[in-house]
Amino acid sequence: MNLRKPVPIIMTIALLALIFIWLDHILAGNIPENAALKAFSGFFSLVGDGAVLFGVSALIYLSGYFKKKTALKETGREGVLAILLASAAVHLIKAAFERPRIAHGADAMGYLLQNTSVFDYSGRFNSFPSGHSAASFALAYVLAKKFPRFAVFFYAAAVLVAIARVGLGSHYPTDVLAGALLGLGAGYLILAKTGLREKWITAGLGLLIVFLSFFKTGGFLLFDVDEAVFSAAAREMVETGNLITPTYNFEPRYDKPILIYWFMSAAFKLFGTTEFAARFTSSLFGVLLSGMTFLFVKRLTGLTTALVATLALFVNLEFFVYSHSAVTDMTLAFFITASIFSFYMGTIDGKKRWFLGFWAASALAVLTKGAVGLLFPAVIAILYLALSKNLHRSKELFRPSYIGLFILIGAPWFIAQLMINGWDFFNAFIVKHHIKRYSGVISSHGGPLYYYIGVLLLGFFPWVAMLPSGVYRGFKQRHDAASSLYLLGAIWFIFVLVFFSVSRTKLPNYIFPLFPPAAILAGLVISDMAEKRAGRAPAYLLAAIAFVFASALFILPSLSLKMDVYLPPRFFYTLGAAFAAVALLTTFSFRKTLPSFLCITGVMVLIIVFLRLYALPPANIYLQKTLYDYSRYARAALPPDGVLATYEINKPSISFYSRRKIVKADKSDDCSINEYSKRTTTIVITKASAYEDLKDYNLRVIDSSGEYMLLGTDGLPPFKAR
Repeated sequence: MNLRKPVPIIMTIALLALIFIWLDHILAGNIPENAALKAFSGFFSLVGDGAVLFGVSALIYLSGYFKKKTALKETGREGVLAILLASAAVHLIKAAFERPRIAHGADAMGYLLQNTSVFDYSGRFNSFPSGHSAASFALAYVLAKKFPRFAVFFYAAAVLVAIARVGLGSHYPTDVLAGALLGLGAGYLILAKTGLREKWITAGLGLLIVFLSFFKTGGFLLFDVDEAVFSAAAREMVETGNLITPTYNFEPRYDKPILIYWFMSAAFKLFGTTEFAARFTSSLFGVLLSGMTFLFVKRLTGLTTALVATLALFVNLEFFVYSHSAVTDMTLAFFITASIFSFYMGTIDGKKRWFLGFWAASALAVLTKGAVGLLFPAVIAILYLALSKNLHRSKELFRPSYIGLFILIGAPWFIAQLMINGWDFFNAFIVKHHIKRYSGVISSHGGPLYYYIGVLLLGFFPWVAMLPSGVYRGFKQRHDAASSLYLLGAIWFIFVLVFFSVSRTKLPNYIFPLFPPAAILAGLVISDMAEKRAGRAPAYLLAAIAFVFASALFILPSLSLKMDVYLPPRFFYTLGAAFAAVALLTTFSFRKTLPSFLCITGVMVLIIVFLRLYALPPANIYLQKTLYDYSRYARAALPPDGVLATYEINKPSISFYSRRKIVKADKSDDCSINEYSKRTTTIVITKASAYEDLKDYNLRVIDSSGEYMLLGTDGLPPFKAR
């Protein structure tokens, strides 16, 4: 992977982003009311309007047409195309990020939860990125390339348009920066003369990756337990300034190492304590993981396989779930994947930097989730070398200097924790969350040996049908150098699958580190099918799986199953039709493999968007909305010395949304609630079924909704649901 060109560009963009985020905090809502500024901003906002710029480009084209000047005609045409392309990209990104306008930032969640449209037609939640900036910079790029003597003028005008959008209070500074970058990218693509196919495919793929990884990720409440507890701990890190020992409810939390809390707390500092910021780390690493996989596979096999493998990686349900979850899995998968990719590249060209990358990425993976961060890369590397009859090369990987780098990066925090918290840390982190979690069932999260087969069938659909063929070829042709990527993917996939299948504690997210190799195997198999180097068995298998899913979805409404969250019959029929479409499209893959799978990818994107719009919100409202409302009420109603308690429930979202330390009580110590209620203003959130235990205390019922109840002492204001 030649990173010499992209790295400086990425670093420059990252630096600009940090500067503009800083400007967000300074300028948002603080633009002074000034008649001259308002007039200036209004004028340049009009200049930068897409319709106006479209008209300017059309006039340039007509001028060239009537004057018979081909250069002017081309400039006008390319200006129109650049504006259209920039506008299309802007609207996709706007739909994904749903950023509230500055004037509508307060209490946006109620609207976002109920919004079942891809796009925001109200104009209140489409701030990022700026369409005016995108169109202005797109046209400026085209004009500057055609008339370089006036480049400064064109770009200055675009900058003034961007400043005007901020001056009007319509956009944050980061909105106009993102718009400017999209506009420049659109102009570059329109004017590109070489490598058009690769550039357009790469740009389109990148846009789709960002769209799905961030699609409405801030538009729903944090789910209990995992999302909320990670977010609450990161919020407390920001509040206390303790960057060494994570805490939840202001007590040490040893479940996971420190890196995820650093990332999430940094996001809170940058973007505020919001759902978007909580999930930003996972969404960002989803983009980075997809991009890294594309570059890796493209270097080794070419554009087509890289495209299909990358689509297989991020166009599936499990990737969408964990790019939209404030948990460790996407970040862990990125570092494990970076480590294994580095190892494989090192075996190909033998350069020292790749093996250094292996150990550095492994150390960061360990700092993300513990021992698996080193175990998986190291074992997979050794198995690959052994099965490819290159075990003698392991000494190149395990040099003392490389291991020293791993220790230098990964060890200091663990040493600090042992020095500060001693046995408590060792017992909780090593004994409970490593040994006991693997050898026993924690929190009732068990399952049969075949548990993850079901996870793969649903979570990695439709690409799961390619895996048997890919794994078989990987092991069968393990001594063939041309099949070495097959072998790496097969070893990686099987090892992670077997490792967690044997584990007593099972959760769907555990096997997420096998999704990158699974995606690579799928890309290789589909490419071989397209080149007639593989049989049709994977296509037959996919058609069968899709048919079974479609049949089940069509039958489900007639079974009259009791569901906590009501979904109308048409919801299941629509999904069933989508899966039936996949089965039908699979039959066309026998003749037109790549077009068929691209169409299947399109259907999967529609399925994911459909589920996000119509399944996630009602489930989120049912599970979290009442707790959210009660927590926000407690945050506003309680005085500084007041007490917020929970009884017989473990819901970390209460801590996150109330911004308070929680007194946790159960049947063994419920008297503590009674004591607090006699001394100070007290609010208790509990289940309605537990009210009998508390009804004799100095508490009244403030509200009851569904399975939860809000209790409080006298003098508290009435409750109003948001």
